[in-house]
Amino acid sequence: MHDIGEISNLKAVSPEHGSRVPLSPTAPSSAPTTPPAVDGGPARRVRAAMWGAGAAGLALAIALLLRTGVPEILGLLEVAGWRLLWLVPIHVVPMALGAAGWRRLLRGTRAPRLAYLTWATTVREAVGGLLPASQVGGNVAGVRLLVRRAMIATTAGATVVVELTLWMIAQLVFAGAGLVLLLGYSTAGTAPRLVGLGMLGGAAVTTAFVLVQHRWGVFGLVKRALAAIVGKDVLRAFGDPTFLDRAIRALYGERRTLASCLAWQLAAMLAGATELWVTLYLLGYPSSLRAALVVESLTMAIQSAAFFVPAGLGTQEGSFVLFGAAVGLPPHVALALSLATRARQLLVGVPALATWLLAERSSLAGQGARS
Repeated sequence: MHDIGEISNLKAVSPEHGSRVPLSPTAPSSAPTTPPAVDGGPARRVRAAMWGAGAAGLALAIALLLRTGVPEILGLLEVAGWRLLWLVPIHVVPMALGAAGWRRLLRGTRAPRLAYLTWATTVREAVGGLLPASQVGGNVAGVRLLVRRAMIATTAGATVVVELTLWMIAQLVFAGAGLVLLLGYSTAGTAPRLVGLGMLGGAAVTTAFVLVQHRWGVFGLVKRALAAIVGKDVLRAFGDPTFLDRAIRALYGERRTLASCLAWQLAAMLAGATELWVTLYLLGYPSSLRAALVVESLTMAIQSAAFFVPAGLGTQEGSFVLFGAAVGLPPHVALALSLATRARQLLVGVPALATWLLAERSSLAGQGARS
C-alpha cells in the first residue's frame, strides 16, 4: 500500500462544465511532483504519540478480553460462525447512504456515480480505520478519489471538508438521541453524565470548527494538524488554500443541499445501528434496536473524540463494555460484539484497500506511459 503521503503526488485536471463552485481560472492545474520533504520534529512527535496511544489501546483491549474470559467470548463467536459473513453485504447499506449524502454536495459538477462514491466511502473508512494514519487519512484519500474522477483538487477538498463538518454535526445529533434513549435504562449508572460532558465538548469543538471556517477559512485551521499527522506534502492534495476556502464558503451557501446531506448521513448512522442489532442476533444474544442504537451512537462519539488512536484500538472495546453494561449487555457479549465488528471491518476494508492499490498502480502506470 502506498504511503498516505503519496496522495499529494496527484494531478488536478480542469474543472468540469457546470460546476457550481466558483474557482479562479488561475488555480494551479497540477500538484508539484517533487520528492516529499522530510518531516520535521513536530510530525515525528505526533506520530510517536499516535503509536503510543495505539499501543496503550491495544493493551487495554487485551486486558479486557483476558479479564472477561476469552472462552466465553469465543463461544459466542462460534455460535454465529459463518453467518457473520452476512455483515459484509449489510455494511454496504450505511456506506451507500453516506455516499448519497456526499454526492449531494457534488450536484451540478458531473458527480461520480453512486456506486463509485460508495466504493470511495468504503476506502475512506478503511484508510481511517485500518491504516496507521488516523481518521484524517481517510479524508485525504477521499480528495484523491474525487480527483481520479476528473475533479480539481480544490473542489474535491471543499466537498470533503464540508461533508466532514456535517458529519460532526450529524454525530452530535445521533449521540444526543442515544443519550436520551440511555436515560430510560435503570442500569445506565454514571454513563449518561460521562456522555453529557463529552457531548458538550464535542459541541464546542464542532462550533469552533464551523466558526473558524466562516471567519478565517478552513485551511489555516487544519494545516498544522494535517502536516503533523500525515506530512506537509499531503496538504497539496487539497489544492490552493485561497481557492479551497472560497469553494467551502460557496458550498455553505447551499442550505438545502447541506440539509439533504445531513439527512443522508443520519440515515447512514441509523443503518449502522441496525447492523449492530443484526450482529447481536447472529451472536445468539438478540437485543432491542433501542439498545443497539445507544451502543452504536455513543461508541461512535467516543471513537471520534479519540481519533488519534489508530484503528480505535481499545476505545471501541472499552466503549462497547461501558455502554453495553448500561443497556444490560454482559461484558463477554459486548466484547464478542466488538470482535465481530472488527472482523467485518477487515472483511470489508482489506478488499477496499486492495482495489484502491490496484487503481493507484494503474493510474501511475498510465501517467508513466503518457510521459
